[in-house]
Amino acid sequence: LPTLAWSTVREALRRGPVLVQVPRRGYVPRLACDRCREPARCAHCSGPLEATGGDAPPRCGWCGRDTPGWACAECGGTRLRGRVFGARRTAEELGRAFPSVPVRTSGRDHVLDAVPDRPALVVSTPGAEPVAEGPGYAAALLLDGWALLSRPDLRAGEEALRRWLDAAALVRPHTEGGTVVVMAEPTLRPVQALVRWDPAGYARRELAERAELGFPPVSRMVAVTGPPEAVAELLAAAELPPDAEVLGPVPLPVPDAGRPRRPGGPPPGERWDRALVRVPPGSGAALAAALRTARAARLARRGSEPVRVRVDPEDIG
Repeated sequence: LPTLAWSTVREALRRGPVLVQVPRRGYVPRLACDRCREPARCAHCSGPLEATGGDAPPRCGWCGRDTPGWACAECGGTRLRGRVFGARRTAEELGRAFPSVPVRTSGRDHVLDAVPDRPALVVSTPGAEPVAEGPGYAAALLLDGWALLSRPDLRAGEEALRRWLDAAALVRPHTEGGTVVVMAEPTLRPVQALVRWDPAGYARRELAERAELGFPPVSRMVAVTGPPEAVAELLAAAELPPDAEVLGPVPLPVPDAGRPRRPGGPPPGERWDRALVRVPPGSGAALAAALRTARAARLARRGSEPVRVRVDPEDIG
């Protein structure tokens, strides 16, 4: 931890419990080669490797196989290092750093409702933060902000700010010694909104930018994804509203042949296209009805390739 975070936690533990928010669950959910830093992948299915405990062998996050004799496909290295650390590993490290302080965890497997008003480290994933009895937490430490902000999602910034505000609201007021430390790039807009406690200003600016770009919720948008011929056929058959704007189709990245198929994504080694259909407010229902009718007609014909239709997708960046 940086010096500021370390000193904040040490000082706050004299007054009460400290909340530590970790965006990832598990122990070490992502591993990499210690020599070349390439992501560690399973030799069977090319899935990402993860560590489930300090002494457990690395395990594939896709097929679930243990890989005790792993070797890097790029450089031949056999040593692993963590790329992303989860809540259980963070709790373990904090327990070593503060051996006289109890450490409690709250996450998907076991969610705490409340913690007593006495010195303790409470490590929680976003959304599972327990309420601290009394005046609240003496401090909150929001770790790995980059993990929330770097998600390929249209709402990554606002979602990160929401999770940070939820955690910070559990901390006692500054007049009573409450402190919040966020580990993220200070110049980023969600971080500045948190520091100023200005979610409304952030929302106004975000809405203005989306209006300029034509992104939801200023417009209604539908993503049509599937084999190139199927996407073109669906768009040609759909009776789109007159004010509809079709963007694309464009090819999607082709998945590696050795990997299992992602839900809703193209099969390994195959090319899929994606088209975005955008309409102004008021025409969203007509657009959805047109695409639903065209898709139902295609599904009624045997042998037609499936097409995925999503309304207001978040991963359009």
